Amino acid sequence: MISYIDEFFRDPKGMLIFFLLAFPGRILALSLHEYAHAWVANRCGDNTAKMLGRLTVNPMKHLDPLGTVLMLVVGFGWARPVPVNPRNYRNYRRDDLKVSVAGVTMNLIMFCLSIVIMTAAVALALSRVPEGNLLTTGVRVFRMNYLGQDALIYPAENSYIPLIQLLCSLPYAPADMLIKPVFGDIAGYLYQMVGYFCMTNLVLCLFNLLPIPPLDGYHVLNDLLLRRRQLFANPQTARIASSVLFVLVLTGVVGRALGWVDTQVLTGAGKLAAAALRALGLMA
Repeated sequence: MISYIDEFFRDPKGMLIFFLLAFPGRILALSLHEYAHAWVANRCGDNTAKMLGRLTVNPMKHLDPLGTVLMLVVGFGWARPVPVNPRNYRNYRRDDLKVSVAGVTMNLIMFCLSIVIMTAAVALALSRVPEGNLLTTGVRVFRMNYLGQDALIYPAENSYIPLIQLLCSLPYAPADMLIKPVFGDIAGYLYQMVGYFCMTNLVLCLFNLLPIPPLDGYHVLNDLLLRRRQLFANPQTARIASSVLFVLVLTGVVGRALGWVDTQVLTGAGKLAAAALRALGLMA
């Protein structure tokens, strides 16, 4: 979190661009998460969220003032939880499980959709990148087999990047390394917006699965294993757990753990994207 603030003072222009590109996707991901809870709760017989105007993707209905400010300042925030009344559920525990996993399921779907969109953008860009050799000049980027692997070569910078490495960092690397050289800056910025939206959904999905109250993961743990009579933790336990969780976030413990998982997921997604590109004849 501190490094996030330090970066702002070191490169305010760059961080302003980052805010403008990342903030819309973060807001949308949070709103979709809460909308999914409200939609499934309504389907399960509880219309509390609907009556309170929360059955919508309108961010203004879901954003928490403090959570929004912290998202801008330190890069971590939250939305207002959707209110539910389990007494209205048709099946008390089964429906609580459905409502609990609705948000993370929505984020997982949005993550997968983003990966598909970015893979398609990379495929389109690669189809326009010429093949060449180390003597090729007059182009910003070309493709060739370099050191035994498909790579993008940048003559002006005298540098290269293996395609598989680019694909395993799909939400980040292609924007500057491929999309901008081929389609221009505006297309690159749009790609970055999709990338930030993609990663926000992945982080929300993983973070909310932590089995700590008041996160959705606690409800999943309770519904499947603990099976306590009360679906929600008591107020004192919830306050203590929330405080511990906040400290773990601020100290970077949660960030490092989620970062490791993110890397594994993106590596897997990159390998799937590579398989798709090979099927299209765009990668050896």
